[in-house]
Amino acid sequence: MVYGTRQMMNRSIRENGHKRNIFDKVHEIREHIKKVLPEVDGSRLIQMLSHCRQYYEGKLHYGRRGIPENQQKKRDLTEAERILFDLLLRLNLNPSTTYRWFLAARIPGDIKEKLAKGMISQKKALEIAANRKRVKESNTGLLMIEEIRTIMRSL
Repeated sequence: MVYGTRQMMNRSIRENGHKRNIFDKVHEIREHIKKVLPEVDGSRLIQMLSHCRQYYEGKLHYGRRGIPENQQKKRDLTEAERILFDLLLRLNLNPSTTYRWFLAARIPGDIKEKLAKGMISQKKALEIAANRKRVKESNTGLLMIEEIRTIMRSL
């Protein structure tokens, strides 16, 4: 089956003139980060990458979004986030792109497999993963409501 060029580009990145799988690149970046910051785990790393991305884009502020920019207080990165930010820049990595790669690598295995084969785009993979999570949380909520109703009837 022939896939469109856009779908093919979403599963690999170009590095030194060669295409490379996103998941391999994320694994390599994780290894670099573990050497510098061994105490940082997966969920904390995503949060730190998000802060680095916002700082890089100039959007790391305190408070609400509706406040005019001249009245917003800029927030600084923590020491660990500063180290991570400097590492990303030293490796010639854009923090925004790196953050997206890490989000894509966090998706469930079956979706990751389709993404690696080029059957779906990175954006579509993230949408599917988010929908699955939302449905799972919704089902859990419905089960809780049913349990509450059962308990209330028995009183």
